[in-house]
Amino acid sequence: MTAPAPNRASRARVRAGAREADRNRGSFETITAALEQKVGPGRTAGEWTRYCCPVHEADGGHHNPSLIVKYLPDAGRTKVQCKAGCDDELVLGQLGLAVRDLYDAPITRGSDVGPVRRAPRPRQLSAADRAIDAAGLPLVKPKKDLGDQVSAWKQTAVYPYAREDGTVAGEVIREEAWFDKGRDKRFHQRAWSPENGWADTGFDPIPFQLPRVLDAIREGQVVYVCEGEKDVLEGERAGLAATTNAGGASGWKPEHAAWLRGAHTVVIVTDRDAPGYRRAERVMASLVGLVQRVRIVQAATGKDLFDHLAAGHDIGELEPIPHLDPLTPTGPAATAAPAPEIPAAETDVVSAAASAPQEGPSMPSHAYGSNDHVPAPNPGNEEVDHVSRGWASFMQLLMQYLIAAARRHVEANRQAAEEAAARDADEKARAEAKQATDRAAAEGRIRKLRERGFENASRTEIAQAVADAVAYAPDSETARKALVALKVHVKDRYGIEIDALSGQVTSDAAASPELAASLAAADADRASADRVNKARDHMVEMVAREGLDENVKEELYGEIEKWRANPSAMRLSELTKKLSDKGVGAETVTKIRFVASYLGTPGQQPTSAELGTYPDAVTAVTATTELRKLPAPLVDLGEEAKPGIDKLFVDYQDRLKTGNKRMIAETREKLNRAMAVLTPEDQAKARARGNDIRKNPAGRFTKLWPEHVDRDELAAQTRAYALLAPQAEAAAVRANSIDDATASSMRKQVDRHHKAITTAITSGKGLHQLEKDQLAAVLRDVDAGKTSVPELLFATDRAAAAYDADRAVRIAHNASHAHRRQVEKVLDTNAVPNGTVRRTRDELTQVMDVQAAMAAGRASLSDYERTGVAEKFDARLAASGVSQPMRNRVTGNLLTAAGEAASLGKQAARIVDRWEQRRETVEAARAPETPVYDSAERREAFRSNLEAAGLDPDQVAQRMAADAGRAKPVSAAVKRAPSEARQTMPGAGVARAYQRGKGRGRDDNDLDR
Repeated sequence: MTAPAPNRASRARVRAGAREADRNRGSFETITAALEQKVGPGRTAGEWTRYCCPVHEADGGHHNPSLIVKYLPDAGRTKVQCKAGCDDELVLGQLGLAVRDLYDAPITRGSDVGPVRRAPRPRQLSAADRAIDAAGLPLVKPKKDLGDQVSAWKQTAVYPYAREDGTVAGEVIREEAWFDKGRDKRFHQRAWSPENGWADTGFDPIPFQLPRVLDAIREGQVVYVCEGEKDVLEGERAGLAATTNAGGASGWKPEHAAWLRGAHTVVIVTDRDAPGYRRAERVMASLVGLVQRVRIVQAATGKDLFDHLAAGHDIGELEPIPHLDPLTPTGPAATAAPAPEIPAAETDVVSAAASAPQEGPSMPSHAYGSNDHVPAPNPGNEEVDHVSRGWASFMQLLMQYLIAAARRHVEANRQAAEEAAARDADEKARAEAKQATDRAAAEGRIRKLRERGFENASRTEIAQAVADAVAYAPDSETARKALVALKVHVKDRYGIEIDALSGQVTSDAAASPELAASLAAADADRASADRVNKARDHMVEMVAREGLDENVKEELYGEIEKWRANPSAMRLSELTKKLSDKGVGAETVTKIRFVASYLGTPGQQPTSAELGTYPDAVTAVTATTELRKLPAPLVDLGEEAKPGIDKLFVDYQDRLKTGNKRMIAETREKLNRAMAVLTPEDQAKARARGNDIRKNPAGRFTKLWPEHVDRDELAAQTRAYALLAPQAEAAAVRANSIDDATASSMRKQVDRHHKAITTAITSGKGLHQLEKDQLAAVLRDVDAGKTSVPELLFATDRAAAAYDADRAVRIAHNASHAHRRQVEKVLDTNAVPNGTVRRTRDELTQVMDVQAAMAAGRASLSDYERTGVAEKFDARLAASGVSQPMRNRVTGNLLTAAGEAASLGKQAARIVDRWEQRRETVEAARAPETPVYDSAERREAFRSNLEAAGLDPDQVAQRMAADAGRAKPVSAAVKRAPSEARQTMPGAGVARAYQRGKGRGRDDNDLDR
């Protein structure tokens, strides 16, 4: 049936309009022009163009663009979509546009072209949305502005995914890179098949640690579903059966949930952000009908389970999330509603984290050193606004709290003594003796602090002394005199007035930000002076050990004191010259320079004036440079390696249980590498442990070196302490109470980290005295409000090598960035077509990436030339219409940049080689002596090596039998005496046999040969 003419004409006009729109792409030009003006140029990705989202990525920082734009010619419109979930209308609103701007033709109601606008439906809030609103979280996770990338992406972890039978299905690779303002991470997957090996694709949708999870389900254990493999491994270390999925927050599928069928309880530990909450809702929905009970919880401190455990929280302190957790009441009646009936086994691992009233104040014991009866919180803060009022306010709260607590303690002792006196003379004597003991302890603390000087004491030490003095002044002359001096010191140092009679504390500084800021800065200066004083003491001790005349030593002590008074790079250079001129050994001079830059002034950079006068000022303040100059490592490599070897034995045992030969071999290789720096005695001890584990992978083995400090763990605890301590203080100030529930909870975590650090300082094995002093200085820094932790926290070769490697990467990327700006500046002129910089951005990025790799020592100049990236960039410039003279100018800049990158790369490679050489020297010196070839020791060592290589008993027996047939090695072959030397040329016999019968008769004597 033929359509009416008007309709045919209408459709023809539509088709013509579509063709015109396809040519003009009006909406696409409108949208992209607005985006370029708002967030900069886009990046082509197939049919899509990627831009930074103007809603959450418009801050000008580094982002992985999440907004995609595509033109749809058939519909005559442009599609805009934010992969992070930002609403389209919100995106357009940020550009000053509306939905109608997505269409080439105007939107008209009832026409054949374009959609009809309908009234929006009310938005239905999901449980996750309600939870997000209740928690005050943004609906879209904001992107961090990390600035420019300063290091290459580096693989930091590999997470293998095993099937039910233990075979590997694939791996998730974790990579990290440093940017100006922090570190970023990314992940990718690869699949494994015996036929084809590794392929960069996804793999079976199986949960992480599947065999362990299935065992837990069979045993009726609680299964924890985390958001990330790092959280899972941390949970396993805490004794949990945990799992996750590959592919991030949006990667959970019904296939993952199916593996959890039959579990009694599944606890979903979600990240504290909008994507995490939404993922938790999806995971819970997928488990309906598969498991008996589901809980949804989050970290009490930090973002995820890793942060929760790192902060010192127990598993039972995980917080259920209202609106998401099915057993957590919500709404106004929540507090009055009875708690749901929860099995006792579950309450051990999941709690509502309700704060119960305490009978008395609970304060961390670290604030009082040896005194354990009146603990105090740990102060410290790095927030700029809190350094003023908050710094003084917390000191006032702390002082008031301690005085009241100390008075209560003394009064309780007196009452106990009076009650004892009424009952029995012996009890009275014991009570009086206890009073005297407490008073003597307080007097001892006060005297010790006065000897050190109040100005050298931390805030908690001063607060403790004030509490002791106020409490015991009525009965102690020592306390009475100290109180007079302390009142003056506290007034001058903290702006705090103390009323000894009433115990009241008032603060002028709390009401005056200017005064508080001045006093806080002065306290931070005291902490810095403590560092320099401790470094000075080490320097003096080193000079004292030199075999110099006493007058010369005294002169050098004076030079060291000059550095202490002005610890600048210039003064250190002058001290270096004096030490060398007076005959101090080169090794001692190097150690003194290391102490100055590592402990005295970590992170110090010379001024431009110093650089002009003292060319060596840069090396004078670089601790790793001085450490490299030493002939041997400052910290014994074997002592440092012991905690890591204990960890590797745990991994080795786990790998043996799985039977994965590749992973077993990898772990064994790591163990051999780590054990090579041990002393021969410790190597034998470690090998014996390895053999025991191999014989019984299911056995229980204690650590070989349990008292040795694990520097990696201690570094994490130290940085967590520096992060949490100021937050605990700020919480107390906000609540105007030391006993506030939130502040008290955070303070417990701070105290755990503080205890771990002080334990390492006082009794941990394997730490150098300089490292102990560094840790003590960090605690003092945090106490004074300086919460930054030195980048080089430990004085080991491994830490220094890692610092040098990161520094080389930062220098490389900074240099690459500078050269890129120069090239872009050349191309951003009137002599070059407009838009050249934008059109050639990808090619220039490839050039600079390879040059950055060169500068970091990971590639050579020949590698750079083989890639051909410079030629591709030049071809792209030519295609963009750039003239030959301008291209020659750009090529000249790139050649200069490549030369500088190659030079930097050689320097970085030399530094790496230097650290490796030092390690190899230690390995060679500690390699066990080769036993005599035919000795029992040699045969037993040969057997141990075969067993460690994974050979079964039959194979070991065969190898041993074959080895026994060789009585001596080739090198021990009997040498002929000169008179017994052969008289024929080599090969003469073969030649004669070959020529036999040719040209002559048969030689009968040949039969005898």
